[in-house]
Amino acid sequence: MSAIPTSLAPWAKAAKGGHHPLICHALDTAAVAERLIEPLIGPRCRSELRAAFEPIGEPDAWIALLCSLHDLGKFSPTFQGLNVELALARFDESTAADLKAVRKQSGLGGRVDTPHGLVTAMHMKDLLLRWDASMDTAETIAVALGGHHGYFPDGAALRQARREINNHGGQTWEGWRDAFVREVAAARGLPDPEGLPWWNVHMSAAAAVGLAALTTVSDWIASDTRGFAYADPSDPVTYAEEADRQAAAAVEALELRPWSPPASFAALFPKKSPRPVQAVVERLTADRHEPSLVIVEAPTGEGKSKAALQATAALIGDLDLTGAYVAMPTQATSNQMHRELEELLENLGDDRTKARLIHSNAGEYLAELNLAPTDVGRDDPDDSDVQAQEWFTRKKSLLIPLGVGTVDQALKAAIRSGHFFVRLTALAGKVVVIDEVHAYDVYMSTLLDRLLAWLGRLGTSVVMLSATLPSERRSELVSAWQSGLLRCLPKETPRLEPFTGYPRVTLAGTGKPVVEAAGLSELNAGRKLRLTHVGDDDVVGWALDQVADGGCVAVMHNLVRRAVATHTALEERIAKLPPEERPRLIAINGQLPVGARHAIETELKAAVGKDGKRPPRMIVVSTSVLEQGLDLDFDAMLTDLAPVDNLIQRAGRVHRFSTDPSRGEAVLAITGVDDTDEGPRFPRYLNTVYAPMTLMRTWALLRERTTLDLSAEVSTLVDAVYGPAEAIVCPTGWEGSWQVAAEKLAAQRRKSEHDARLMYLPHPITVTHLGELTTRGKSTRQTRKR
Repeated sequence: MSAIPTSLAPWAKAAKGGHHPLICHALDTAAVAERLIEPLIGPRCRSELRAAFEPIGEPDAWIALLCSLHDLGKFSPTFQGLNVELALARFDESTAADLKAVRKQSGLGGRVDTPHGLVTAMHMKDLLLRWDASMDTAETIAVALGGHHGYFPDGAALRQARREINNHGGQTWEGWRDAFVREVAAARGLPDPEGLPWWNVHMSAAAAVGLAALTTVSDWIASDTRGFAYADPSDPVTYAEEADRQAAAAVEALELRPWSPPASFAALFPKKSPRPVQAVVERLTADRHEPSLVIVEAPTGEGKSKAALQATAALIGDLDLTGAYVAMPTQATSNQMHRELEELLENLGDDRTKARLIHSNAGEYLAELNLAPTDVGRDDPDDSDVQAQEWFTRKKSLLIPLGVGTVDQALKAAIRSGHFFVRLTALAGKVVVIDEVHAYDVYMSTLLDRLLAWLGRLGTSVVMLSATLPSERRSELVSAWQSGLLRCLPKETPRLEPFTGYPRVTLAGTGKPVVEAAGLSELNAGRKLRLTHVGDDDVVGWALDQVADGGCVAVMHNLVRRAVATHTALEERIAKLPPEERPRLIAINGQLPVGARHAIETELKAAVGKDGKRPPRMIVVSTSVLEQGLDLDFDAMLTDLAPVDNLIQRAGRVHRFSTDPSRGEAVLAITGVDDTDEGPRFPRYLNTVYAPMTLMRTWALLRERTTLDLSAEVSTLVDAVYGPAEAIVCPTGWEGSWQVAAEKLAAQRRKSEHDARLMYLPHPITVTHLGELTTRGKSTRQTRKR
């Protein structure tokens, strides 16, 4: 017969040479959780969570205690029977029959036990009800704790778990679990929970999301044997003190210190004078005392990225945030922004903050294994060791104060998937910056709107950047975010008034959104490009003519096969030229291996980047990878026809850094479209990249134009293409193809919106049970339309 007290008997983790009692893991987790409340959970969510427990006093201590009880379900025959020999050695003889019954049941062919997370949820609900908590409160807390493996249990699963008496042990084991809870509370210096006014505890879904995330991350950290070695103490109070010491070291090792940048533009960029857009952003974001949404729309070269960083710094200081996550459209733009952030930190002399890179090919970060938990799923696959390893090796950057990566990493927080609540909570205490907002298709935009609703609900400030947005899209973004902040439907948010000024800055908070116009810098004021049309057969000749007397040009195709064909044809023609007349020829596209593409990007920046040493003659053949992020400056560009906003973005790479007259006329040539009597004809397979209707509307708008004014026409052109059907008149003869394309576009949009709705979380105001947030879970790989 074991002499170990029943509350100390259950094991939580076991391996060759040792084991870790459940009470020790509970105390480890509580100690970690209490230290993570501030750095992990954003101010608004944290305030709601603390307010929920104010009626029983010492909110942080009770929050930590609840986190510690996530594995309460391991105090059951179903879990202890996973290692019967160890359990029999620790419990007294009265448990032998229960443990052997579970072992016999498992021997029938695979595991048939109840997952311990379900037992946790079942018991915590009953326990809270016995403490006189309301049904809603009891169920919300219980499901939040029981969902620490990533998915919130629903009512059907809990009812099934309750029926499996052999697994949870019935009244005997229920009494032991109750006593265990009191033992953990006492070891943490808390009174008996049963005597407290739990009927006054009320928890919102948003607070529960924070509680679930805090529980999960604390569990992962406390499961790392490098920080929390196996122990088997006889005195829980003494061990609680040791757990506190170990937790302090473990959390310190995570380097979650808040980023504290200076708030002013002059302090952030002392060698730069603010451009007009930057000055407006700085003024509007000064002294903000509520979560804010900022949308900056300006042409290339106006310093949107620096404006975003300044706004971020101001909001961090005013709202007591931990840092920022900068979401870029591609891995290439993420890499570039990462370098810019590192340069900013170096210029600020900030050696305490590290900018972490987050995307699937961020190899240097994937290799950061020293913070990976090593013992999460040792005995129970439900503990999701793989999930924890992946989080700490690939996605932990969302936890740290300053991260940059693809927008996909943020969009995953809006998908009904395992541990979505950890992603969402990790973003909640930061400013989320989303670049190139105009670049996202209907599917991604639908996910983005739902992400914005949840970020608004959690009080997360967002800064969004774009060359320009259709008026309707700008309103949708503001309404989505405000609907979360104001806890209403998007259609019930304050109306954003029409505004045609450009560049412009939109600012939203709890009140009516405001929009202000900003001037243009000298670079873009009066900036015009000559538009011309080049047939597909003339592309090679055009490029060679442009560089015959010197210069650097870009040829940008929408399809890889077209870019490869042009590059091959240019190689053949260039080989026939005298050596001294041969231009440097470079090819780049999204299908290149990561290392090769990075090398080419470095070469391009050295040649035609800011302060680049421009070669005498150069032709760059690319796909749309040059459209976003890379700061390059060409003398002329030939591009396949693309939607008007994409064309404007591409045009921003022509005379990007200088409009000196000595460079000659800025030229944007359009190819990849042939006029016919029935309407324009585009290259085969282009419809897999862009909607034919959007291309037709763009071409109808531009085909007879000879100039493009980037200083005055951008907003008008974009609103025309993406505005109401009557904004652009269908050219004569195009009626048939125009109608077909319009119907196809409408169907595609409905399909994309439908597909995204199948993926995303319910709107925060519609959630009545946490189980709704993870039911029919989806893959987080589906952030983009395949």
